Amino acid sequence: MKKRTKRRVKKSGIIYFAINSRLDSMVKIGMTIDSAEARLTTANRKHEFMPGRWSINQKVKTNDVKRTEELSHQLFRQYHDPDSVSTEMFFIPNGMTVKKMADLVRTKDKVMMERLEKTEAALQRIEEAKRELELIQQETDEIISLEPDGPEEEEGA
Repeated sequence: MKKRTKRRVKKSGIIYFAINSRLDSMVKIGMTIDSAEARLTTANRKHEFMPGRWSINQKVKTNDVKRTEELSHQLFRQYHDPDSVSTEMFFIPNGMTVKKMADLVRTKDKVMMERLEKTEAALQRIEEAKRELELIQQETDEIISLEPDGPEEEEGA
């Protein structure tokens, strides 16, 4: 029987903030595990419903593109364009620039990574404590069920 080899899925990449020459109040927040330039080639194909050309304004490097893209979309969810067929189109919040948006994602992503590491460490401690409790319970059960070392002596013999 042939053993299957697991194909490792690449998780690192970039979150890009793309602007369009004809949509000055909007930004496209997407992810790619390839280069941003390769992603732009696809985005800039002629499309009858999309005017202008896309260009990358900001990039956020990450070790987990899905996690960071999800975080980006959560951070700016109130600015999502509800009329867009894309989940990646956002209005630029008043008083913010695309750079400030990307900086916020960088900062929050670092915090989220630290939180994930702390959570993982806490879960490991919980698992260790569970194993320790099981061992104590086993030892307790053995102590309770121990047979005496030798035959019991009768009283008064």
